[in-house]
Amino acid sequence: MIGRVIVVALCAGLTLGAQPASRPGPAPLDVPALAAAAAATLGAHGQGVAASLWLGGADGDGWFARDVDTPRPTASAIKTFYLVELYARFAGALDRPLPGVDTALADDVHPAISHFTPQQRAEVRRELTGATVRHVGRVMMGSAPASNIVYNAAANLVTVALGGPDALSAAIRRRDPAFAAVAARRYMLRNRRERGDNEAPARALAVLYQRLASRRLAGVDAASMDAIQDALRRQDDPALGRHYDKGGDLDSDPLTMVRAGWYGTAKGPLVYVVMTMQPVPGPAGREASTAALAKTADALAGALVQAGWTSLTSSAR
Repeated sequence: MIGRVIVVALCAGLTLGAQPASRPGPAPLDVPALAAAAAATLGAHGQGVAASLWLGGADGDGWFARDVDTPRPTASAIKTFYLVELYARFAGALDRPLPGVDTALADDVHPAISHFTPQQRAEVRRELTGATVRHVGRVMMGSAPASNIVYNAAANLVTVALGGPDALSAAIRRRDPAFAAVAARRYMLRNRRERGDNEAPARALAVLYQRLASRRLAGVDAASMDAIQDALRRQDDPALGRHYDKGGDLDSDPLTMVRAGWYGTAKGPLVYVVMTMQPVPGPAGREASTAALAKTADALAGALVQAGWTSLTSSAR
């Protein structure tokens, strides 16, 4: 999707020049131009929108960062942290049934599924009972076909298998010091105010994707890393190469759109994170406001990726 978004962003006037700048790093990124373009996009959106942005390579500090330490709602983008913990916990057993979830699946009042309708619970049980660790992970990430209910229920079963939201948060935070502010507080699709929202700062997502792009994440073996990357892989971009990402969106308040991942370019990994949030819908209503925020997040992601790619290719001259 981001490959198409780049074209949209450029057509919308977000062409970003890349010129050598007096700063350390592997790419001569025009930081002021990128900052101005991002500010213009956010200004055009208005309506109290807030955003965190990060762009960089597979290691080191980012080439561009905006408000990256503020925890923001993640929507489904937090699922990449879940996937890492799931595949690491069950390394060597990814093709066996996911253990520890049968009781929750059968219990209509378990918080993992109690907020679903009887028909939805029946669908979840039909699709996920006895499913392997690998398959549940792929469904959770949108890599295996499933309805939106099953897609989110898969994440809830992962949460159950890993001990519940609090235990999952603790496991994520133990994985890497950069993940210290990641919080898995609620099961997917539950009320966001019951126990608080699932949150992470953009820096945590950036470091996560740096670690995955470089295949250097503590406690993750080679086979599990292969499986994680497989679940994250999207359609290749003809110019940028292999694309790995996990976004997220929420149309409840605050409206939330996240775009995050990396491209495995011929010049090395290009990691991007966009986290946008709008407190309440605008005058056009919830559906139109959600669609508008999605376009803004896509434009920002396209601008980041285009600027990074231009910088990477310019550095070869």
